[in-house]
Amino acid sequence: MLSRTSKLISAARPLIASASARSLTLASTRLAPKLSTPILSCTSTLASHPRSFSSMPTATSPVWERNGITYRLLTSDFDQSVLFDFNKTHGSSPLNFIPDEPVKAHFSKLATGETKVWAAFSKDTLVGFISGENGGGYWLETGDKKDSACFINEFVVDPAFRGKRIGVNLTSMSVDPKAGVFALDPAISEMYTTVHADNVTSRTAFIKGGYRETITYKDAARDRDTTVLKFSSSTNSSDIHPRGNSQTMRVVGVQSGNAVDGIDVGIFDFEPLVRSPNDSRALAKSIDYKVVANQTYSFTPEERLYVLGLRAMRLEDGNEYAEGNYKFGEWIADRVNRLIEETGVDKSEIALIGSHGQTVSGHPHWEFGDLSVIAQQTGITVAGDFRPADVAAGGNGTPCTCTYDSIMLRPDHTSEKWRVAINIGGTSSVTFCPPWPKPNEEDTAIPLGLDPGLGVFFMDLTVRAIDPTLEFDDNGNLARSGAVNEELLSIFLENKYYKKVLPIGVGPDDFPEVLWEEWRALAQSMGVSDLDLLTTFTELTARQIAMACSKWGGPNIVDGATDDILLRGGVVNNGFFVERLKANFEIQLNTKIDRISTLDDIGIDEDAWENAMYAMFGYLTFNNVYNFVPSCTGASRPVVGGRIAPGENFHSARLTRTPM
Repeated sequence: MLSRTSKLISAARPLIASASARSLTLASTRLAPKLSTPILSCTSTLASHPRSFSSMPTATSPVWERNGITYRLLTSDFDQSVLFDFNKTHGSSPLNFIPDEPVKAHFSKLATGETKVWAAFSKDTLVGFISGENGGGYWLETGDKKDSACFINEFVVDPAFRGKRIGVNLTSMSVDPKAGVFALDPAISEMYTTVHADNVTSRTAFIKGGYRETITYKDAARDRDTTVLKFSSSTNSSDIHPRGNSQTMRVVGVQSGNAVDGIDVGIFDFEPLVRSPNDSRALAKSIDYKVVANQTYSFTPEERLYVLGLRAMRLEDGNEYAEGNYKFGEWIADRVNRLIEETGVDKSEIALIGSHGQTVSGHPHWEFGDLSVIAQQTGITVAGDFRPADVAAGGNGTPCTCTYDSIMLRPDHTSEKWRVAINIGGTSSVTFCPPWPKPNEEDTAIPLGLDPGLGVFFMDLTVRAIDPTLEFDDNGNLARSGAVNEELLSIFLENKYYKKVLPIGVGPDDFPEVLWEEWRALAQSMGVSDLDLLTTFTELTARQIAMACSKWGGPNIVDGATDDILLRGGVVNNGFFVERLKANFEIQLNTKIDRISTLDDIGIDEDAWENAMYAMFGYLTFNNVYNFVPSCTGASRPVVGGRIAPGENFHSARLTRTPM
């Protein structure tokens, strides 16, 4: 391939100044700075005689709908003057001279099929296009391949439509297996583009469209360094999911929570991301996803005891922890494979597994469930081990829920109130979510969050002490029949965890089972029954959350600033707990709360959201998007956390400024 690339470069140099080899400008601010002289060349290994594309798209030519923009291949009778005028209006710049006659000649070949145009429309208004022409000056000196070549002449986006990924979608569509150049002409085997070596955002746009960096060379004719990027038909045909995730991506999410009750697995379809115009690794809006399947696989009593033994951190032989990491990876892989088999989902359609595993230690975080074991035993590439990146940046690696909440649970831009988003599992977390900014406004509001402490872990342990046949307090009926011991509650609230200052992150070592045993023994010494202890633990969980929100929520939360309280977790079905949470919030926030809402109230599947969160973590890792919120974790900067373990569907890893 290097020899072919060298021929391309040597042929390109004497032709840089020619009219047919002009600059190609991307006018979208989101992908600025502008592309400078990107050239897309296509080579064929099969044909040596002149060919032209078919003059009309087939009846099955795909149409894409992305963020309100429609993408399609233009027919041969499309008005060429519209393309020319649009190009002059949005493509002209001091760095991009547009010679009228050569450009008109290029567009005139739309009628003959020698020029193909993939275009973007907002309703009936043209907002961008990318055009390729059969032949190409860059290949005039490359021997017998010249007659089967093509290059991109024009690539323009209306800057008024920034933030909609139009540039990335156009580059993706031009090489899409069903809509792009390979579908139009199967003989074409490779495509190239060149960009200014310093133009990171433009290079990223092409990489997101599926191209790989091939070489960077000293371009004397342009007086710059030029980077060549390649897309080959073999890459195109082997990619089930187009690079840059321009289409729906199917991801598995798997985790085992602090309640230590089993392994939860879900399968989700994620729509393409909408990135911030100010930072391509940040998001501009929520992510749309659909639940395909979701299932909890409960631990056997023996498995649960084994996990609790690991979390107790009292094993003397370190090899037992190494074995536990591998064993938990095997358990996760088994549950993933079982869900796929039970639902009949085609495994080849699954692009990625996002695995959180099981937390063994919280300070610093340590999750079990080896990623390579999961990848090898499922055949699917795995992203996981997310937290260490945030810890390395100075954070706690928790709460992870702040990431999900800051993406999915922020109120609409029409709201004037912040939302308090609470999650309760074995432990608890809370995120203070600002509304999304109004259209065309900068997003300056910063989500905040922390882990208040306990969730249902001590409640569930107490329920089992009362009746070993029960797993939890159904609807809070047991706790409702008991009484809170205020003296005992005051002692509990003196625990060192409640004295922490931000950032506050909880781990299994903060509220281990041995602490529950100590507190239960204390209660017994005070003559407090297990039933009253359960009621007291229920009140403790509710009160500590409300107190944390009062202490750390700030002016957007306290003193009547908001009554928007959202609760999730299985505890939403515990009517007594919800009553106590509401009562404590009204006292601590000094406001009337009509009701505490749930995920179902805002159209999100309550049973599947946590699996969706870790699928989302993997999805964000794959797409190089921040998956931790430093204002919640205490890190010095946002990070993209996670490691990738290749499965059978793994294709390649891409690094900026790295030859491919």
